[in-house]
Amino acid sequence: MSDSNASSQTRSGQGFTETCWTQVLLAESDQSPAAREALEDLCARYWPCIYSFLRRRGCSPHDAEDFTQGFLGKVLEAHSIARADPSLGRFRNFLLRMLKDYLVDEVRKREALKRGGPGRFADLPFHETEEQYLSEPDPGLTPEQVFDRGWAASLLENAFQRLEEEFVKAGQGERFQLLKRFIADEASERDCADLAAQLEITPKSASVAVYRLRTRYRQLIREEVLATVSGTELVKAEFIDLFGSEGSGGRQ
Repeated sequence: MSDSNASSQTRSGQGFTETCWTQVLLAESDQSPAAREALEDLCARYWPCIYSFLRRRGCSPHDAEDFTQGFLGKVLEAHSIARADPSLGRFRNFLLRMLKDYLVDEVRKREALKRGGPGRFADLPFHETEEQYLSEPDPGLTPEQVFDRGWAASLLENAFQRLEEEFVKAGQGERFQLLKRFIADEASERDCADLAAQLEITPKSASVAVYRLRTRYRQLIREEVLATVSGTELVKAEFIDLFGSEGSGGRQ
């Protein structure tokens, strides 16, 4: 696992948090290329939350796609971040407030956005996101709660993907496939014995490997949260808002 930890100083690790929401907020109003790249990265990670929010607000899949594309284009417009309120501190709050304002403007205009027009963010896998949205129906949730639940799921998925990348880059992809189920499930003595046999190590070493895996996963979740807030002092509050506790050790 030490080799995997060593690989965390890549773009999928420390480099991302060094060019995150804090750096975007600190950028000048004309936006530096680095700030725009950081903003694009954040949008690319969390656009499914926007789509799910729109669907829960009653938009059809077609309209939700168009609104998502149009909104992302607006977010990436020059000077748009200059209107961000630093006191909010969280990219999640900024994005949701700006999204609501955007919808008000669009309703006021009474015109649909044209597909494929200027300002398209990217070729996004809307079909997959629509399937995910439909697979988890919960009529009791508000659009805002759907947005936050999707945000939390994206945080966990981003951390999971980064963890897998670390193992693969360290030449331990097969090892990760054997270990990954213990991200969400505690490992019993029997589990450690079975894992030890598969990895050809001792049960104690297997237990340590599981512990390191879960610890690294929590670290990566924290980095993901840190990348979306404007200071370390907000990390704990964001954890509580999204997961109901200061930390999360499982995958949604």
